Amino acid sequence: MMSCVNWSCGPNSNRPTSIIVPAISWMMDGWRRTPPLSVFPISISPGLLPRSSRPHSSPALPEGRFDRLSGRRAPFILETGCLRVGGNWEGDGQSTFQFDSFVRDVGGSVISIDITPDSIESARRACSGATSLILNDSVAALHMLSLRCGAPVDLIYLDSFDLDHANPMPSAIHHIMELTAVRPLIGPDTLLCIDDYNVGDLGPGGKGLLVDRFMKTIRAEVLYDGYQKIWQVLP
Repeated sequence: MMSCVNWSCGPNSNRPTSIIVPAISWMMDGWRRTPPLSVFPISISPGLLPRSSRPHSSPALPEGRFDRLSGRRAPFILETGCLRVGGNWEGDGQSTFQFDSFVRDVGGSVISIDITPDSIESARRACSGATSLILNDSVAALHMLSLRCGAPVDLIYLDSFDLDHANPMPSAIHHIMELTAVRPLIGPDTLLCIDDYNVGDLGPGGKGLLVDRFMKTIRAEVLYDGYQKIWQVLP
């Protein structure tokens, strides 16, 4: 069953205040264990990801990028900003659904964070029990996860705070705050992807303006540079 956790942002809170839908077992253990391990040899087929007719829309990862997760044991994907409307391929790209489909096939897990109850409900309806949902501010939730999870994340996908083309800095600041909060979960070979990077008249930057500057200071390989930007952290 899909799990959905409501995290308190109060100063004295260090655990979920309520579980809206029963959580999977490794969540119930207080995030202290990594998900069960299994070996999977396959990668997602690019043909599985519907293309949008809108030139700025894209699948959750560009074609072929899921193959970077091939061969990893029980891939753990962490996303900020879950799908808003199920089946809306023309707009949102359905990243939560795509990640859920991938890990459901290979035995991994997804955690997606969103501050909007309606979006959490849409994702709950669209995804399987391989995906866990946290209703909270993404920075607060990522900080809590960084204290509770015991291993680096395989893929971090940042796509929460909507980008205002007339004033992109608030979104850029929010996403660098997310990166700061999740930094303890970034290890060798972690993939980091930020959406809405090279956007139309804005050019390179967008949501990832400040994240990009940080990633240039660490050992990270740029795997893709377009509407999204993807890095792989090097050992």
